[in-house]
Amino acid sequence: MEFNKTVSNPMLVGTIELMKAEDTPEHRGMFVEELTKASFLSPAVIQPMPEEDAEGKTVIAPGSKVQLPMLTSGDGKHFFMAFTDEGEYGRWLEKTKEKLPKFALTIEEYAAMLFRRDPQGNMSTALGVVINPFGANIILPKEMLAGIMSARIAQMQKDMGTNSNKL
Repeated sequence: MEFNKTVSNPMLVGTIELMKAEDTPEHRGMFVEELTKASFLSPAVIQPMPEEDAEGKTVIAPGSKVQLPMLTSGDGKHFFMAFTDEGEYGRWLEKTKEKLPKFALTIEEYAAMLFRRDPQGNMSTALGVVINPFGANIILPKEMLAGIMSARIAQMQKDMGTNSNKL
C-alpha cells in the first residue's frame, strides 16, 4: 500500500473493454493477467489527517488510523473501490464532493483485506471489490478473488518446484 502514488493501467483498461465487447475465456484470461499486475487507487480516511512537512511533502503521522471507505449498493451490499487511474478516481470525487487522500493497492492487498479477521474473529463486511464503479463497474466477488489468489499461489509453488529441480 503506497500513499499518494500515481497509477495508470492502460493494458487493464484495454482488457476490460475487450471483455465488454466480447466475453470469451481468452479475454477473461487476459483480464486476470493484467489484474494481477495492476495497482489501483483507493480513497482513504486517515486520522489524524496527513500534513505537509517542511519540504512540502504530505506525510502520515506514525500511529495514524487508516480506513478505506466502501461503496454501498442499492441493496445494502458493501464493496471496496478500486480505480484504474486518476480519471476514474476523479469521477468518484465529482460524485462525492469529498477530497480524501488516496493509496495505491494491489489486488493481493484488497484480497487480504477481504479475508482478514479482526481481533474478534470477524471478516470484512465487504463482498468484494468494484473496479471503476462510475465507469466500467467491474465487480470482483470475494469468491472470484479467492480463486484468483489460490491459482496464483499454486502457480508460484509450481514455479518454485521447477526452479529448485534445476539447482
